[in-house]
Amino acid sequence: MVPTPQGPATERLGQLFSSPLLATRRRSVAAATAVLLAATGAGASLAATQVTQTNLNKLTAVGPVNTEYGFPSWYEDSNKTRVELCLDAENPLCGFLPGDIPDETAPISFPGNFPDEAFYMLAGSELALPGGGKAVLVLGLEAAFANTVTEGDQVVFGRQRIVVKGAPANTTLTFQHPYGTITIDTDGTGAGKLVEDISPAAGNFTTALKSNIGPFLKWDPAAAPAAPAGYLGDPGQDHTVTGSPTGYNKFSVNGGGLALETDQFTVQGKISTNQGVNGDSAVLNGNMIDVFASSGNGAQLQIDGQTGLFETTPMLSDPDTGRYYARLQVTGTAPATVKITNIGDKPASSSQINVTKPSGVMITKAIYDGTNLTVGATSTAGYPLTVTGLGTMEASATGTGAEKSWPVKAPPATVTVKTPAGGTATLPVTVSGGAATPAGLDPVTPAPDPGPVVDTGSGPVTGETQPTAAVASAASTTITRGGTAQLDGSTSTGAATYKWTQLSGPTVTISGDTTAKPTITLPFWAKNTDTAPLAASTNGPVVMQLIVTDKNGIGSAPATVNLTVQTDTVTVAGSRHRVGTELRVTGTSTLAGNAAVLVPATTVVIYDTTPGRAVTKIGTAQVDTLGAWSYRAKPGPNRQITSVLVQSSRGGTATGVLATR
Repeated sequence: MVPTPQGPATERLGQLFSSPLLATRRRSVAAATAVLLAATGAGASLAATQVTQTNLNKLTAVGPVNTEYGFPSWYEDSNKTRVELCLDAENPLCGFLPGDIPDETAPISFPGNFPDEAFYMLAGSELALPGGGKAVLVLGLEAAFANTVTEGDQVVFGRQRIVVKGAPANTTLTFQHPYGTITIDTDGTGAGKLVEDISPAAGNFTTALKSNIGPFLKWDPAAAPAAPAGYLGDPGQDHTVTGSPTGYNKFSVNGGGLALETDQFTVQGKISTNQGVNGDSAVLNGNMIDVFASSGNGAQLQIDGQTGLFETTPMLSDPDTGRYYARLQVTGTAPATVKITNIGDKPASSSQINVTKPSGVMITKAIYDGTNLTVGATSTAGYPLTVTGLGTMEASATGTGAEKSWPVKAPPATVTVKTPAGGTATLPVTVSGGAATPAGLDPVTPAPDPGPVVDTGSGPVTGETQPTAAVASAASTTITRGGTAQLDGSTSTGAATYKWTQLSGPTVTISGDTTAKPTITLPFWAKNTDTAPLAASTNGPVVMQLIVTDKNGIGSAPATVNLTVQTDTVTVAGSRHRVGTELRVTGTSTLAGNAAVLVPATTVVIYDTTPGRAVTKIGTAQVDTLGAWSYRAKPGPNRQITSVLVQSSRGGTATGVLATR
């Protein structure tokens, strides 16, 4: 619930003073205003309790809403840092207190086992005042609920809060922190406070972008220890921070004879590896539903199946577009909604959208045969129909619709047909034939100028002949599963033709085997579609041979080049199976020397190898950008799993033992 300084919070001042991060936890209030100023003094003294310097460098973007729990998948600041909610009851870096989660022994789930509040970022600091008093600072971007943990009550707001006890009495204190300056009037006991919450509006998650939070504070990388990988910091340790837009990464107080300052903060926040998903539309076309969505490049989106209507279906995407599409064939009456899940997010994000009907037009055909694009459609809203970017279609003489072909070299990915009344329908283009597009020629490197050629009438002509010799090399001496490497025979002498072949190692495909610089591709190993473990991976080296032939047809001696196959290192750790509750298999996959994000991401296939029964497939998981993977199933299989075998698409393999409690 959205907290305010009144109510149960006053009963926890002792706990508040013991830890700045705990200061914001476990409060309950039905509503909150955009700015709440509170002090125990009265009269004109309250005028000085105010925010005197605001932060102009605010948060910049909010991600799509995850419909599993109704909060945005991420928030982004001006440094392009994205943070997501940390929702793991067993992870101390998420900062949950005892009692925050109704059942701490079970995974977090909405709404039955979900905390009253969670944080995208939470930072705290405190100043010890003379005589035993304290001033406590809290800065946070919080996810909470307007009333109770129910759908539709979700709010997100930015908070800056200072609570003072035991300060000089009846005076004005000036506090400075990384995001601005605040003045607070104290009462006769030396107490005072200010809380600013912008803005807890149910379901309006963009209001938090207007708060004074941003950019996100994080541990200063110049000071040891380093922040835990994937997090802004550790809420259990004090540390120096960076992120202040003004460069003031401290908390200080002046006034009433005080001049104190600290650079120690506690910081909580999980850097987002999630992309979220936006369901753009779901349109019913006959017994088909065309589903459109958007997410980050490389996301793994699926449409969750509905019993008796359609199966779970993966969505397709064009590279680097962020667009996703799938067409569902429905059995029976079409559903009112469909649910899209980004299974690459941890936890998975989702979006549920309504299924709508097109306005008077249905596309029956959009086929490209390599020469002509043929579009067919029927309409209850009149003719002619307009095909965007192509032209118009008239109704057929029999009144059964309209169909027309257009000669095109580059068809669109989808066609959109409009009625005279403004109704529209869109359908992906199906390609039924056509020859492969001719490959481009390799660029020719100009030979050096040999100078004048002189024929004296006897003996060989200078520069006319030279020994035929093959020279084989490669741009890199390693190749990864799913990767490519370019071979190079351009320094061979006397070569009129080239021929590359593979001698040994895992099978590769060769593009341009009769050129000087072909490209080889090493396929992935384990695949999502595998149903049984693969035999041991052959990991090289890949040995390629080159023979060149001169203009007289005389071949050279063979030359070879070796490429080491680089596979990932797979581990299994922190895994368990509680029968009837949850199966969790987690681990890592790392590629030595690789610092870039792998595209596509590595996939692992997980098998049950429990002794005494046949090996069976459990499922698959995608490795995230930090090299971690996780497979979870609730309640999971009804027979105890004690050991697993994991095989990776990039050639790695590992075994692991699962805890049973």
